[in-house]
Amino acid sequence: MNRTPALFLLLGLVAGVCAREYRVDRTQDIVYKEIDGKKLRLNVFVPKGDGPFPAVLVVHGGAWRAGSRTQLTMYAKSLARRGYSCFAINYRLAPKHKSPAQIEDCRDAVRWIRRNAADYRVDPGRIGAIGYSAGGHLVSLLATTGLSKEDDPKGVGTKITAAVAGGTPTDFRTNRENSKMLSYWLGGSLSNKRQIYHSASPAAFVDKDDAPIFFFNGSADMLVPVKTHPTVGYAGPTALHTALKKAGVETDLHIIKGAGHFFAIFNKTALDAGYAFLDNHLKGSNKLRVFLLAGQSNMQGQGVVDFDHPKYYNGGRGILKNVIKKRDRANLYKHIVDAKGDWIVRDDVFVRHQTEEEIKTGGLTVGFTGYGGNHHIGPEFQLGHLVGEAYDEPVLLIKTAWGGKSIHKDFRPPSSNGSTGEFYKKMLAEYREGLAKIGHEFPQLAKRKPELSGFVWFQGWNDMFDDDALREYEANLVNLVKDVRREFRQPNLPVVIGELGNGGPKAGNNMLTIRKAQKAAAKALGPNTTFVQTTQFARPAKESPNIGHGHHWYGNAESYFLIGDALGQALLRLTGK
Repeated sequence: MNRTPALFLLLGLVAGVCAREYRVDRTQDIVYKEIDGKKLRLNVFVPKGDGPFPAVLVVHGGAWRAGSRTQLTMYAKSLARRGYSCFAINYRLAPKHKSPAQIEDCRDAVRWIRRNAADYRVDPGRIGAIGYSAGGHLVSLLATTGLSKEDDPKGVGTKITAAVAGGTPTDFRTNRENSKMLSYWLGGSLSNKRQIYHSASPAAFVDKDDAPIFFFNGSADMLVPVKTHPTVGYAGPTALHTALKKAGVETDLHIIKGAGHFFAIFNKTALDAGYAFLDNHLKGSNKLRVFLLAGQSNMQGQGVVDFDHPKYYNGGRGILKNVIKKRDRANLYKHIVDAKGDWIVRDDVFVRHQTEEEIKTGGLTVGFTGYGGNHHIGPEFQLGHLVGEAYDEPVLLIKTAWGGKSIHKDFRPPSSNGSTGEFYKKMLAEYREGLAKIGHEFPQLAKRKPELSGFVWFQGWNDMFDDDALREYEANLVNLVKDVRREFRQPNLPVVIGELGNGGPKAGNNMLTIRKAQKAAAKALGPNTTFVQTTQFARPAKESPNIGHGHHWYGNAESYFLIGDALGQALLRLTGK
């Protein structure tokens, strides 16, 4: 909450705080928003190089009523040299524009960065923010109130990955009841604008999904004290820092001994620590999380999305388009459609699936099955959504599945002796091909280091109809998992085995034998392997679109969605997420 223009001049003269790693391209005066006849502008600092780079939104201080995008140029330049595309913004100022105008502008700036990511070599999945004083408050509010793409009414998303907030107030609900010191911005005192004070308080919105925040504050700061302002009563960074820790969100508070409000802003030790905090959360290891999904036609995917012919698809019963309308399950499906009702396409989870006709690649959505078009889903659909939310790094699902194939013959692993199955070899070959072609098929992932993080097996139908296959299923499955782990030199690779649960708990002896063998194989393989029961997800034929396809869960989209959910949850438990 800076109050002196002298500070603005001082900030422009301060040298950068880190060693030069990248040369930087600078572009000024770009309009990111127009509102009420006013053009809001930003300056861009982009490292020279191919990218994609993580982005940082730079938000100035000035008590919400003064300042400009040039105030924190030192932050923007320093971070750009470290390998960040930085966007220093103007926002609407009080008293003409009262809260929440300022945070609305910050959110729209985040949306603008995501929409224009390709133009500035930005990874839209890695956006952070840094600000001081009023700017620190605004980035803290971004961190605690960010919306996912699915929840954002504008369908873009305002979530950030991490924030650095210096000299920031965090809770105005503790203000003195009749103090009007902040009325120029909040529109009145706490007693008559209680909801506004609440909505402007980052500490009011803390939950476990908030972005991590690094705070720094001068111990002698009298404008924004570390704990509570002695006369106005609002809380400083300690309130939010404590609340985040309690919620399990990573946070740190760096106190600069003896520093006041106007000098903590360029403290090198604090800034270096804040920049390292951003590095940890926005750069990480530059990994690409890869999961191999394998099996037969039920892994390919038979869940019907939108076919509703009265003769051939049972009038649309059990299709995804209708399943999501169930009121009692609305929360379960809210993340898969946008505000217009269109299927979400994720920009942080990608799928590769080679069918007989084509190689399907792209962001996770409906349609990554053995059929043409976008009319079916498999387990990858909800599984992908779960792992995408769990990991900070992007995710690639490589799906290798073929209908009518047994583990006894087609997927026969080398350790089972005899001829190694053709489709065991194809499974490995398609996985390797997928990695080799990442740069071509997924250019945005080209610079990332792929790491196989899990293997999901969902198969068993064809082994029911051969006595030898039935008898040897457990041994063959154990050998397959061991061979896959050996092939990729990952003896502890997390493995999830999905149950042959078609038809529900009641089943013939052969199917029951397969189920027991799958469960026993998981137990024999040890702690990095888990068995997932799926019988509970079977739906009756009369509630499903393909009433003659009991071997394909009757094409019921709810079944496939819930199977993917169960497999994904099990995978995350194994990986410690």
